[in-house]
Amino acid sequence: MTPSGIIVKFSLFLLLSLTPGCILDHEKVFVISDFLDALSEDEITFTAVPVEIDPSLSKFSGSVLKKNAFQVDNISFILIECKNTQLSNEIELDKNSTSQVFRNENLALIVRKGIEADFIASFQELKEPLSYKQAGIFIYPLTACLLLAVFIFTERIYSLRPGLTFPRKVEKALRSGEFPNKKWKRYSAAERIVHVAIHEKPSHEALLAYSRLEVAALEKGLFLLEVVVAAAPLIGLLGTATGLVQVFSTMPASGLSDGTEIFSEGIALALLTTIIGLGIAIPALIGHAYLIRIVEKRAASLDWLTARLIDAVGTNKASFKT
Repeated sequence: MTPSGIIVKFSLFLLLSLTPGCILDHEKVFVISDFLDALSEDEITFTAVPVEIDPSLSKFSGSVLKKNAFQVDNISFILIECKNTQLSNEIELDKNSTSQVFRNENLALIVRKGIEADFIASFQELKEPLSYKQAGIFIYPLTACLLLAVFIFTERIYSLRPGLTFPRKVEKALRSGEFPNKKWKRYSAAERIVHVAIHEKPSHEALLAYSRLEVAALEKGLFLLEVVVAAAPLIGLLGTATGLVQVFSTMPASGLSDGTEIFSEGIALALLTTIIGLGIAIPALIGHAYLIRIVEKRAASLDWLTARLIDAVGTNKASFKT
């Protein structure tokens, strides 16, 4: 398999491996231990008890992944872990049940009615950590920018290596004053220029034009990195603006006189897309600057080669080896 084929397959593998993670599904968010850790942080002492300790709490319907019973200050409750939020919402109690259910994402907490305890407040305050899922639909164009930047940088690093642009044997021949061999292949840009100069015997202008074509080919795809550098932060800002609009539109509906907490949470989620956009753009900018420097170095070498060929042909001093 050719190296270019390996690069393409690697990029496809990267795309397939990242794409499933970018699907904004509602799979499991919390595990039971997350809630227990929150109780420990709030200095609430709990003990694990058998689920059968209070049969009335066990009378519920719905799909359950895992369930455990605990006691806090002699108050028993059952904690249910579901596969996703939708299944958590399907947890139902009997109509005549003396219990009530609290839900938080994919977790459900069942406790007797009328109970007001600190562990219920801790359960309701349990929040999912910030992740790519809060970026909404904007994660898709941002992921496309990331994959494009990785592919272009990887492909250019391979294509700009000396063996494909200005091999050491060409540099050695020029430094020693020996003109290139006619048997050289056309694997690199320098060898292709030499092949044109030897076999096609072009005019000076034609040879310079062909040399410029080879230099232009070195810059192939670099403009896409410039697009990523400019587009990723703008997409992030668009996501931020959209998130802020949603925050301000939902605050009056919250029914709270003080919406500071809701506002701060909304701002954090809205700024997430900007953080992701900048996290993509900054490495892409560094990679673009690095590639431009390599292109300039390779272009200077090809200009040197072209000048030596023109000088040799113009003064009739070329004596190519057979």
